[in-house]
Amino acid sequence: MSAPWVNVKDESFNQNRYRKDNALDLDDDDGGRGMVVESGRDKGVWRSKKSNTVEAERAVPEHELSRLRSVALRMVERVKVGSAGITQALVEAIHEKWEDDEVVKLKFGEPCALNMKRTHETLEKKTGGLVIWRSGSSVVLYRGISYNLKCVQSFIKQNNLDTSPEAKEYTAEEANYPKNVPKEQLSELCELNDLLDEIGPRFHDWTGCAPFPVDADLLPPMVLGYRCPFRVLPQGVKPCLSNKEMTEMRRLARTSPPHFALGRSRELQGLAVAMIKLWEKSAIAKIAIKRGVENTRNERMAEELKRLTRGVLVSRNKEYIVFYRGNDFMPPAVSEALRERQKEITEVLQNKEDQLRETASARVTPVSQGKGIKTPLLAGTLAETIAASSRWAPEASSVDVEELKRESASIKRAALIRDLDLRLLYAKQKLRKAEKALAKVQKDLDPSDLPTDSEIITEEERLLFRRIGLSMDPFLLVGRREVFDGTIENMHLHWKHRELVKIIVRGKSLPQVKHIAISLEAESGGVLVSVDNTLKGYAIILYRGKNYQMPFRLRPSNLLTRKKAFARSIELQRREALKHHVADLEERIELLKSGQEEDREPHKKSDGEEDDNLYLRVDESDYSSDEDESFLSSEEEEEET
Repeated sequence: MSAPWVNVKDESFNQNRYRKDNALDLDDDDGGRGMVVESGRDKGVWRSKKSNTVEAERAVPEHELSRLRSVALRMVERVKVGSAGITQALVEAIHEKWEDDEVVKLKFGEPCALNMKRTHETLEKKTGGLVIWRSGSSVVLYRGISYNLKCVQSFIKQNNLDTSPEAKEYTAEEANYPKNVPKEQLSELCELNDLLDEIGPRFHDWTGCAPFPVDADLLPPMVLGYRCPFRVLPQGVKPCLSNKEMTEMRRLARTSPPHFALGRSRELQGLAVAMIKLWEKSAIAKIAIKRGVENTRNERMAEELKRLTRGVLVSRNKEYIVFYRGNDFMPPAVSEALRERQKEITEVLQNKEDQLRETASARVTPVSQGKGIKTPLLAGTLAETIAASSRWAPEASSVDVEELKRESASIKRAALIRDLDLRLLYAKQKLRKAEKALAKVQKDLDPSDLPTDSEIITEEERLLFRRIGLSMDPFLLVGRREVFDGTIENMHLHWKHRELVKIIVRGKSLPQVKHIAISLEAESGGVLVSVDNTLKGYAIILYRGKNYQMPFRLRPSNLLTRKKAFARSIELQRREALKHHVADLEERIELLKSGQEEDREPHKKSDGEEDDNLYLRVDESDYSSDEDESFLSSEEEEEET
């Protein structure tokens, strides 16, 4: 029985407060989990209470933690971390800040802000501090209770005092290996770490786990006497990887740690030497691109390394470049042994040839009965031929040199024409395949014709509607999908509240925009007012008509859906690119066959300069690869079957 002075509302409030207190107690006991009991119900819902600073709440007392957080909230100055991430310079700046203040406030930008949990762990690991508050991309870092200042350390050294075991001098913690790693994989990581120590200096600003990659920017840009590795393809081995093998290589590279960290795009001979040394024990070389470095181009890096090492490019993106050593890769020791063996075989063959020539000359040459031949005959041997040609051979004249250059240019031109013909055949096959895919995608597309009895507006009304439509703020945006069923639906929804609809088209030419405008007029049943070029793009104004009635079905069934329209745009883009590629190849073949490149400026250039110009115009990428040939053979087999 309750007391007469106790209000009923107060009593119910006290009961609800008691239930909430019990729920909070359960949360504290269960380590972040508790049952929240709703008022008037017996059942409860288990909810998880997440905290970003669990370690700080365990290590630091609650009153001290609240004091530090209040100090951090009053701080105005904060350290901004850019795209370079947590570097050694940032760690040193934090330690300098800790000499004056207990906490440091940091604000992270991309890409560190995309995964703040990993950034949190990396920051504590590299600085030795403790994150006491984290919200969004902002972090407050506490130096810790056992952090010793320089003045304290100097006082201890001067007075020869014994430090307590809790007060330890901070040393930067080294990166540990990933947790929960099997022993076999851990031993492989240790071996890789030792190998990377032999290759070059490490990149200590790496934010990932150990082993740290080699800093490729500290490797020498130019190596004296550098030559591409000697490659020999074993018998019965294909020169290129199949699609399945390439997929396996990419999966292997995705889980393996990076071996190098690169920031510059040119002068990579030192990195090429290091990659060749790594390929002796590893099949792939994974290169991480440094963040925050200006003017980095992963395309140029990949092209330069492919030219220097002749490896196989497995994958390339904004963060990593992966190279496979190739099926024809030979370690330097094996390649040197092969060179020596080839030299020995050449010498043996030369000696056999000389011996055969000596025996043949001995049979023909009469020998006197009293005297024999004391010195070996040199007539007809290879050594005698080389010596005679070096002493008495006439020097080549300028006419002969020009003739040789002209012949070599014609041979190279013929080889280039054959290669371009092969590439043209390959491109035409891909174009036929793209046209089939496009026809398959747009088989459900049945565009409507323009209505014959459409409404007519006067010129005065057209000018008025054009002015009103251009001044409208709401508009519809037509992108790469162009006209599909959702576009017509949005037009009818606009016409439900207003007479005009404004449509913006970007990235199209004027004939394409006119075609889109006619399609919109035919599919929606409206009246086209105008097509104008504005700052936002081409603006299409459509009037709904005086006798407009909203149709029962807003999305017409004769148009494509959003997904199919996107697939159609991709196939259209692929077909147009292939058409341009085929036209370019045909034009280049015609120019080479007709000899127009040599006859453009005959009065200004000599034959030698013309040939040099031809060599400059021929790029290494013009020649077809083995992959194209294999694709052609597979396509021909499919057509035959």
